[in-house]
Amino acid sequence: MTLILLFIVSIPLFFLNFFWKTIEGILNLRKFDYKIPGPPTSPILGNVQTFRNKSTVELNQIFLDAAEKCRNSKSNYMKYRILDKLFVLPLDGKSAAKILESSSELNKGDDYDFFEPWLGGGILVGRGGEKWRTHRKLLTPSFHFAKLEGYLEVFNTESRILVSCLDEFSDSPNPIDIFPFIKRCALDIICSAVMGTKVDAQFDHNHPYVNAVEEFSVLVIQNAINPIFQIPPLFWLLGYQKQKEECIKVMKEFSMNVISERKAALDSGEIEKETRKRKMNFLDILLKESSLSSEDVRQEVDTFMFAGHDTTTSSVSWACWNLAENPEVQEKVYKELVEVFGEDEDVTYEKMSKLEYTERVLKESKRLVAPVPMVQRKLISDLEIDGVTIPAGANISISPMLIHKNPEVYPNPEKFDPDRFLPDEISKRNAFDYIPFSAGLRNCIGQKFAQINEKVMIANILRNFRLEPCGVTKPALEPIARPSNGVPVKLIRR
Repeated sequence: MTLILLFIVSIPLFFLNFFWKTIEGILNLRKFDYKIPGPPTSPILGNVQTFRNKSTVELNQIFLDAAEKCRNSKSNYMKYRILDKLFVLPLDGKSAAKILESSSELNKGDDYDFFEPWLGGGILVGRGGEKWRTHRKLLTPSFHFAKLEGYLEVFNTESRILVSCLDEFSDSPNPIDIFPFIKRCALDIICSAVMGTKVDAQFDHNHPYVNAVEEFSVLVIQNAINPIFQIPPLFWLLGYQKQKEECIKVMKEFSMNVISERKAALDSGEIEKETRKRKMNFLDILLKESSLSSEDVRQEVDTFMFAGHDTTTSSVSWACWNLAENPEVQEKVYKELVEVFGEDEDVTYEKMSKLEYTERVLKESKRLVAPVPMVQRKLISDLEIDGVTIPAGANISISPMLIHKNPEVYPNPEKFDPDRFLPDEISKRNAFDYIPFSAGLRNCIGQKFAQINEKVMIANILRNFRLEPCGVTKPALEPIARPSNGVPVKLIRR
């Protein structure tokens, strides 16, 4: 009886405290509704109604349209507000530099709190304190250029499996969505190369980890834009907490199995232990470090499993779509690949530098659709932008999705034009006008790994198939830019 009474009393007190703090925060931020341009803002809800009942594809377009209006009003920034949370978005590289070049403003934003039960203090979402710096320094050798060449065998092997999986659909009159095939291949690559464990996801067309990541990603965005999701009791009552926990359970179990298998192989002597860090893979470095708890290891493994396979999936998928949509570009890439590697030779580190046109094409694809649409920093101190002081506690949302579509930097930004990345064109731009892997101290630690991985997968796909587009697909505003309708293409055997 006492517990029931306590529960009955505590619920109203929780809501009273929650709403009081929320109203207080809204009153403190109301002045920014007028000081910084952005989507129309209501006094209490902010931009809640702007985003209400919108699909992630519609959200993507809302932000692009709002950015265009702000640029037309000569603003280099825009803002949106969800109740008492303020988000400020730089719209060009010069404006973004102030936060990207900072050595102190390294804390991730409010929306990353949703990841905490899963990724915890991993280097992707962890606060930018001493723990983050220590882990980043520890893991950097895993992606040293001297180590990257050793991953090519895995890249080539798994990419050939991808081709064999797609081959049964070649020359069919019906389109095939190659997105899930690319996603499973990317997962096999990250597990085999960086974790030293073979999981054969390419042969499991309903892989639970892949499904859980996709389901969790949708919840992330819904939580970010829907205040109802941000009230814990309501989140629980509506069944979303259970859905979130089930996703996390699947993802954690998968990563723990990967860790256990690798540890058992090392302990039994089945795999010879390497002593030099530059020769060790990512997981072996973690397992060797005595200062890391088992939870620290699990968090970093989960971080790289998620970020490593999902961003590559997005990059390769959009590259395939853009090549299918631009057949003349696709043919030039194919001819360069055959000229450099022949029709069946493995991609090698030495020859990869000769892929000048392919390199430009892949860069332009990541400009047109940034694999990670937005990243966030939560201000530790006040920050002045264009004469307006943004208070500590506000979020700066750095959006490659918006910065890469700036028509003053990239004329006719919706056009696919690889020549934007000719040396003379690059020299005209600010260094932060192209940031597919973010920039500064919190840039993507695995970007070189991802770029080589992407080239190998594209090389194997294009040397075996000509891609023809079928239907329409658009970027969805999720943690990773998922194509709304997958990548529907016809595969024509070469």
